[in-house]
Amino acid sequence: GLRIKQFYSVAIHPTVTNWLMAGAQDNGMHRLNHVGLDSSIEFYGGDGMFCAFDQNEPQFQFGAAFNNNIRRSTNGGVTWGNVAFTGGRFVSPWDYDNVGNRMYLCSGNGNYIRWDNPQTGTTSTTVTIADFGGLQVSAVHVSPYTADRVYFGTNSGATSRLVRVDAAASATPTSTIITPTGATGFLNCVVTGSNDQNLLACYTNFGVNNVWRSTDGGTTWTACDGNLPDMPVRWALFHPDSDNKAYIATATGVWETDLLNGASTVWAAN
Repeated sequence: GLRIKQFYSVAIHPTVTNWLMAGAQDNGMHRLNHVGLDSSIEFYGGDGMFCAFDQNEPQFQFGAAFNNNIRRSTNGGVTWGNVAFTGGRFVSPWDYDNVGNRMYLCSGNGNYIRWDNPQTGTTSTTVTIADFGGLQVSAVHVSPYTADRVYFGTNSGATSRLVRVDAAASATPTSTIITPTGATGFLNCVVTGSNDQNLLACYTNFGVNNVWRSTDGGTTWTACDGNLPDMPVRWALFHPDSDNKAYIATATGVWETDLLNGASTVWAAN
């Protein structure tokens, strides 16, 4: 009678309280929109992976299955369809631009897919970035502060790069490598804090520094593992009130710190 699911991701409705969407391994996309602990509704079967609500127009909602099979609803989750793109990973990262209304997806080695009209159409462009070094995208984060700026992690084995792409929606994007010096492993997540100067990057391996922080837009980085056990870190969020505080999702659950302070960072399991 056990009912156990492994969730890859979760998204929060921008205006409706208690409305969550989540993607579950082998168990589809789920909607949870009840108060308190209650059952979910599996609105799309198969694999369930990354998901997003359009934060300005939440009638547009997105989920995903393996590779680049993107689930889409244009009527607030009443009905859903699938839009498929080539390439991608099995758990294929992407992020949605809530202002530009575009989606940026993992593709093949050395490039990304820009979905130009995810609200209404299927038009996409495959963009090659030399600074990816021929590696495949492993993390995507659209800047909420600078138009058409997207951060990409790329990986092949233990090799990784972190690349900032500006004018990502144009025909001639520019790129800058901002990989933390000394970082190794699988780059699984990069996020911004209160601006583009504050960044966190997470690596998902044993035997490496897993949490890196920059306060100057990626020019310099500091490893902030502190007292963390040697374990993979899969995701991070800055505290909404302070760029000195953060939450991380790890192989042993959620940890938090009140002060990102390099090797002296004190993390507490929560």
